[in-house]
Amino acid sequence: MSKVAIEFNQYYTYDRLTDYLKQYAEHYPEFCSLEAIGKSHEGRNVWAMTVTNQATGPAEHKPAMYVDGNIHAGEVTGSMACLYLIDFLVGNYDSDQRVKKLLDTRSFYIIPRINPDGAELYLTTPTMLRSSVRPYPDWRQDEDPPGLQPEDVDGDGQILQMRVRDDARGAWKADPEDDRLMLQRKPWDLEGPFYHLFTEGVLRDEQGELQSAALWPFNVASTKYGLDLNRNFPAGYSPLTPGSGPFPLSEPETRNQVEFISKHKNIGGVLLYHTTGGVLFRPHSTMPDKDFPGNDAQMYEVIGKMGTDVTGYPVVCCYGDIWSGVLDDWCYEQLGIFAFTPELWDLVGRAAPELKSKQMQRMTPEERNQLDKAILRWSDRELGGRGFVRWHKYEHPQLGEVEIGGYRMKEFRQNPPRHLLEAECHKINQFAMNYALALPEVAIDEVAVQRVAPGVYDISAVVSNHSYLPTHISQMALKHKAVRPDAVRLELASGMALVNCEAKQEIGHLAGYAAVQNVRWGGGSPAQGSRRVHWTVKIENEAERRVKLRLISQRGGTVVREVELA
Repeated sequence: MSKVAIEFNQYYTYDRLTDYLKQYAEHYPEFCSLEAIGKSHEGRNVWAMTVTNQATGPAEHKPAMYVDGNIHAGEVTGSMACLYLIDFLVGNYDSDQRVKKLLDTRSFYIIPRINPDGAELYLTTPTMLRSSVRPYPDWRQDEDPPGLQPEDVDGDGQILQMRVRDDARGAWKADPEDDRLMLQRKPWDLEGPFYHLFTEGVLRDEQGELQSAALWPFNVASTKYGLDLNRNFPAGYSPLTPGSGPFPLSEPETRNQVEFISKHKNIGGVLLYHTTGGVLFRPHSTMPDKDFPGNDAQMYEVIGKMGTDVTGYPVVCCYGDIWSGVLDDWCYEQLGIFAFTPELWDLVGRAAPELKSKQMQRMTPEERNQLDKAILRWSDRELGGRGFVRWHKYEHPQLGEVEIGGYRMKEFRQNPPRHLLEAECHKINQFAMNYALALPEVAIDEVAVQRVAPGVYDISAVVSNHSYLPTHISQMALKHKAVRPDAVRLELASGMALVNCEAKQEIGHLAGYAAVQNVRWGGGSPAQGSRRVHWTVKIENEAERRVKLRLISQRGGTVVREVELA
């Protein structure tokens, strides 16, 4: 059980999140190290927690898993899942063999809230936004177009929808089977009532002042929060992609991520927590699987299945998605790391599993209505109807009588209701831990010393990868030379010299046991995960007879072993 009294039935503001992170660092100094990796647009610290057993070696000497969350402002489930991972690891070291193995041999770099500014606005006001609070396009810093702007008109703490009756021009009608839902008006629908649908809000002029009256027709103003931070990365970046920003890594939040990942060369796996949808997105947006080198596409599916097995969420390839410029593409394309973007909270899967496969496709209006009905039935059954605010009349200061209602977006459609949050955090982090266990883990298996002449010794060692993935992780990493070869170095004491050999011997990359499992009909050599290295040492000073073998693998860890020459 964790020493930190944290509950996973609510969503924490920046100050509370920071306080909990500091508590973990204070109560678990043997495991947790907290640092600020940079600032947000508004100057908040972006916190990163390193979690590993420091008694078994420094974090940078172990294969590492990178996990972050909440790059999109409203996707606060990601922050909570990151906190849960920290809490689970440090709270179960003494009771869970898998956790002990992970903390003794792996490192976790966990950044719970990439975008603290956006999340803070989302959590403390009725505002809905996707990414940074920096106005974008840039001209939006100085002016806003006139029109209807989102606002909590009735003061209930949320921004819903307004329906305004207009029997002549209205494009919507109430569903006769469930009047909470609105249906598209058909040409043969001749008898109303018919409605216009708007986001709940008020009409403002160019100066941001309330308009004295609503003169039809009026515009619906687009949000000034037009950035999408997860379209601001170099891989597949396009200035034409909505929200992508003026140039790649133009925003401090995205630079923080890329600089951190680039700095930590031992990162071998990446998970990026988002909401919503109940899928595990994988690269690549602009590169088809047939262009992946070697067996990388197959390995993506194999690793992804680890996630599917514990979450029930399918792996979905993003190829053909116009929303390129995302971080998981960059991690794979540039660094050869198998990165996934889990979309947490599967409302559709809970309410209408038979429609799950269609949610990523273009649904017909009839299918969308079928889905909405299923979601409302689930809300009625599981939440007592709290997922939807029923339409109620309100005297709008500009539009007169309107009706306000609609789905609760923040803790129903976009994030799980609070009583379901912990279960969501738990299952995705089973994937994080299983993935971390699949990262390469190098070892010095055996060392042999033979005296071949007075004061002259032959030293041989077998070094191996004991885990699933190879030390280079992917074929893409080899293609781009993104990871250096593994090496073994012999460190001599004073008075020793090497005979016809080099102290450092590069050994290429050590395969994991996945290499043998992926060869059909029993072919392939299990020995490809091991190497034997040799040195000859002459001792000139009989006082010292100990040497050190250091196995260095950028993504598989660093192992040191002392050897007595006798």
